[in-house]
Amino acid sequence: MTNDAAPVRFLRGINVLDISEGVAGPFCAKLLSDMGADVIKVERPGSGDSSRLVGPFLNDLTDSEMSPSFFFLNTGKRSIELDIYKEESKATLHRLIQKFDVIISSDTDSTLGDHDLGFEFLRTINSKVILTTVTGFGSFGPHSHYQSSHLVSCAVGGWAQLCGTPDREPLQAGARVTETLTGAYAAVATLLAVQGRNNHGNGEHVDVSAQQSVLAGAQMPTLFYEYQGLTPERYSSVGSGAGGAFMLPTNDGYIGLNALTAPQWVMLCDFLGRRDIAENPYYEGVSWRNPDHRVEEIRAIFQEALKDRTAEELFHEAAAWRVPFGLVPTLSDLFELPPHKERGFFTELVHPTAGPVSIPGVPFKTTAGEFEIRRPPLLGEHTDEILAEIASSGEDVVAVAPSKNINNLPLSGLRVVDLSMFFAGPVGAQILADAGAEVIKVESVQRIDGWRGAGGESDSELPSWESSPYFNWVNRSKKDITLNLTDPRGQDILKELVRHADVVIENYTPRVMANFGLTYDVLKAIKPDLIMLSLSGFGAGNSWSDYTAFGMSTEQFSGLSHLTGYADDAPLFTGMTGGDLYSGVIGAWSLLSALNHRSLTGEGQHIDLSQIEACNLYLGDLMATWSLSHIDPGRMGNSRFSKIPQGIYPCTNNRWIAISCVTEDQWDVLMDELGVVDWAVSTVHDQISAWTASKDHVELMDYLQALGIPAGAVMNGPELLADKHLIDTGAFILQDRPILGAKHYPGQPYRFKLAEAVANVRAPFLGEHTEEILLNLAGIEPDQLKELYKDDVIGTVPIAAR
Repeated sequence: MTNDAAPVRFLRGINVLDISEGVAGPFCAKLLSDMGADVIKVERPGSGDSSRLVGPFLNDLTDSEMSPSFFFLNTGKRSIELDIYKEESKATLHRLIQKFDVIISSDTDSTLGDHDLGFEFLRTINSKVILTTVTGFGSFGPHSHYQSSHLVSCAVGGWAQLCGTPDREPLQAGARVTETLTGAYAAVATLLAVQGRNNHGNGEHVDVSAQQSVLAGAQMPTLFYEYQGLTPERYSSVGSGAGGAFMLPTNDGYIGLNALTAPQWVMLCDFLGRRDIAENPYYEGVSWRNPDHRVEEIRAIFQEALKDRTAEELFHEAAAWRVPFGLVPTLSDLFELPPHKERGFFTELVHPTAGPVSIPGVPFKTTAGEFEIRRPPLLGEHTDEILAEIASSGEDVVAVAPSKNINNLPLSGLRVVDLSMFFAGPVGAQILADAGAEVIKVESVQRIDGWRGAGGESDSELPSWESSPYFNWVNRSKKDITLNLTDPRGQDILKELVRHADVVIENYTPRVMANFGLTYDVLKAIKPDLIMLSLSGFGAGNSWSDYTAFGMSTEQFSGLSHLTGYADDAPLFTGMTGGDLYSGVIGAWSLLSALNHRSLTGEGQHIDLSQIEACNLYLGDLMATWSLSHIDPGRMGNSRFSKIPQGIYPCTNNRWIAISCVTEDQWDVLMDELGVVDWAVSTVHDQISAWTASKDHVELMDYLQALGIPAGAVMNGPELLADKHLIDTGAFILQDRPILGAKHYPGQPYRFKLAEAVANVRAPFLGEHTEEILLNLAGIEPDQLKELYKDDVIGTVPIAAR
């Protein structure tokens, strides 16, 4: 931050009470704090947040002020020691809630209600209160009381089914990304509730489910089953089912070879000097969702082509070919990546006990100013300060009658022009569309969204570009127009749309919008308070800015690939949709924060987001671990930083179950069930496997959960669709696409108690709303349409398909 400018605070005036523990809730509150909200961390007197004792610690010396997990998850917060469940603390807590009226909790609403902290009671204290509950299975439904963990979420959300290799057990994704992903969704949902409150003055209960957050990021297990009858198994030594990808060793580390589309596959083969692979009919029908022996033949051929090459040289040469290769950096490598260093991504915080610690900063630059991330608090550091604040804020708490329910979607009236393609940008736009924004998606007949061509094999009469499960999921609730932006008429029409818009989203490399003549400066001159979000792979203003990137490569660059895999083997893909979902959710967080800033100042801005920075943010606790202690866990299989074992174990019918005891008491109960008195790490996994092997995985999950043991069945597509808890909580949105028929699409992983749930409109056909938008919004006359169609400025059929 420059010395002559005050830090920008997008969320100033928003006051947050963080009563959560673990990862997801604190990460949610951290994201609000980093954007300028005033966040108070409520901690138990004496011991503090449980994450203060989460390592790894340098030399195994536990120090509550040296926990890398607590350090990263609690930046910028103030700490107060207060036992919120004790009667003598209630008056203080109620005073806090009068001012700090956004509350983040890691308990269900029912559990909070047992302590007079449920939403309905909180509304009697402050009618504007927003309560965000962030739990493993949500506050409602038959599994709401089930216990969870990162491992369990990977199982019940569909990731573990697809992560690993066929000859070994299913795997969790590396780090604790299911929990940080849930926290990011919680931050987005909380900001949507704040937007709603700004509109109508009402509070809200926001309920966030880790299981459903993971389901949203899974590699389409339910949709592949409904669309094509496929139930993919784990084979994550190749990339996601959308296209071909490998991670192969070189002379200096692993390199990711990624091809998301058919043209990229040809370029990849060309680059490796093996065009014959792309042209050989023998390989033409190879499936990346259900791989066979041909995939291993291709792997061996590509490995030979990399002989005597380094990952670094391969990456830069491929970038010149516009092929999205990816490096697979270690934690230490990440601190040295040129884009990170050139953009100043990592920020060094000086802590009175830990000293200087470097962690991921805000993953975007903005024309509105620079952010300031502050160190995490010492235990109870601000207790006296906070008590003095609330003591001077007025008389004793007076109950306020709750206001009436307001059933408007929080972003009703907001207009978004969505130029983004594939997945990262469209995820952010989908979040806005589901919350009521009018999102106008812009494609062209020259270049349709590449996601339309992914996974679109279907027996229906629909053309392939209208039957992609990827496209049809991520683009629901949007309108679609076609515009050739290389044609001046297309550019002029887009400018007219921008005149009537609030937000523009695009995920091109920085040079593309300049080539269109549609830079932020140009668009700002048309709409001064415009908010423009650019989500490029590496961000602008660095030596890699013009390199292409897709979800598989951003997952590799994030550090997640380095951390995912069996402990004795090569890095693996996670079995989810790569880095795109992480980037898209963070993009939505940045936009909603910027909208709040605009409501305070009237100021628009350009947000320059780096997808590899956004993805690394989810691993921030491990980046802090490296900075504090130089510990890099690498690939840990299904293990974690704990003396209590956990794992995924076989059940009947080739199914599996994740068992993840958190406390020693839970472990003792499990050992009693097995009849094991003395156990050793070297043998206990085999003992558990022998016990689970004769049991049904879903029945065993229910049985273990009834005993208080966190457990989750490893679920595939049809099992997720049939899961009673997901059905009862409305996790799927049923949408009927003409000809294709009704399908169940994963919804957003959060629910609002008072507002409408979601704008439920099927994904649009190519150019479906072009005439409507051009006539009603862009000032085009009816007689102009014919010429625009004739010259392919607009259209409804891709040129390549004619």
